[in-house]
Amino acid sequence: MISAIRHKQRIEVDYVSLANPENDGRIFHPHTFVNTGSRWHIRGYCEKSQNFRDLVLSRFRGEAELIDASTIDPQQDLAWHTQVNLILQPDPRLSPAKQAVLANDYQMEGGQLVMSTRAALAQYLLHELQVNTKMLDGTPEAQQLVLVNRDDIKPWLFSG
Repeated sequence: MISAIRHKQRIEVDYVSLANPENDGRIFHPHTFVNTGSRWHIRGYCEKSQNFRDLVLSRFRGEAELIDASTIDPQQDLAWHTQVNLILQPDPRLSPAKQAVLANDYQMEGGQLVMSTRAALAQYLLHELQVNTKMLDGTPEAQQLVLVNRDDIKPWLFSG
């Protein structure tokens, strides 16, 4: 993988996923390793899906085979090269006192926390912060933070 990234080469790999638990051959143009806090991914262009995506390293089967030079420019990976701001605030269902505790925990200014990240990494950061973007969890103590600008970054969030 490192050689493929360094020398801008395509690789052929066998890959498994929850959608396809059987070995699935892919041609991949890797450009960056990503650690999401819980596991390692490799980001690049997947010829099968015809878009840039992250593949989980532990789902590779066998050895990756270097093929030839990649014709995909990593600069075309818009989600990787686009910065987004995640605007978070304490869950409004919490009491004002509990909201103040969280505001202090996260050193919020004006009751909000603004975190800048690559668009491709936004979903991972929200997951790490336990922010559910689809619905509020049952109790505000479980949710704690909510995403204020969901509509602004929705195009960059995973649909799955």
